[in-house]
Amino acid sequence: MAATNDKPLARYVRVLETVAHARTGVTLTEIARELDLQPGTAHRLIRGLVELDLLRSAPGTKSYVTGPRLQTLLHATMERAGYAGLAKSVLDGLVEEFGETAHLARLSGDFAESVLMEQPVGSDRAFVQPGRQLPLHAAASGKALLAFQDEDFVAGYLSRPRTRFTERTKVEEADIRSELAQIRADGMAVCDNELDAGVLSYGHPIHVGDGYVLYSVGITGLADRFRPIERARIRQKLAEAADDLGRRLGFAG
Repeated sequence: MAATNDKPLARYVRVLETVAHARTGVTLTEIARELDLQPGTAHRLIRGLVELDLLRSAPGTKSYVTGPRLQTLLHATMERAGYAGLAKSVLDGLVEEFGETAHLARLSGDFAESVLMEQPVGSDRAFVQPGRQLPLHAAASGKALLAFQDEDFVAGYLSRPRTRFTERTKVEEADIRSELAQIRADGMAVCDNELDAGVLSYGHPIHVGDGYVLYSVGITGLADRFRPIERARIRQKLAEAADDLGRRLGFAG
């Protein structure tokens, strides 16, 4: 129950806690009853949280679930070391399948942050070592994230200057938007000599919780050796890994 002398901010926090604990969604009536609030007060609090993207209506229901901004905050608090138990075995499977470096990336502001990397035994090809900031317009894992953000995010990103890392890096807005549309259609992003010369990478979005794309999974190798592998096979294995990781990383969904 909510304390009768709750300050306004405390009431907002209690609503968020109620929805987060429910996990599968909770209705306005249930929130009002749980927190001992008048329905009108509960509606006002929920509306404010929805406007801030901290809550959202669950499609096809009268329930509320955590929103994209709250999801991002929850996942951003996780330390890089914490990802090993959740994702290492999936990345190891990709390494075994292709003999190349696999990594997990997380959306962090205006870039993709590599949070976990696995590579073949004896390899020194650490292209995506944890902590590396990967550009959203050039890295495959970054493109896989950018393609599935909302229009406000994409427009904001494209309104700022972008670095050309190699002669193949796309920096013009029209070119980037065209590629993002292709990624949404294909389900996989490609970085072919666009970030690191001589390196070919593939990235796949990971849908977490209610479908938010906060992570991507990628595989990276030297272009001359990696290019002969059929892209359809890479897409299939990355899609399978992304589905697995989405379930594992859905702890906050």
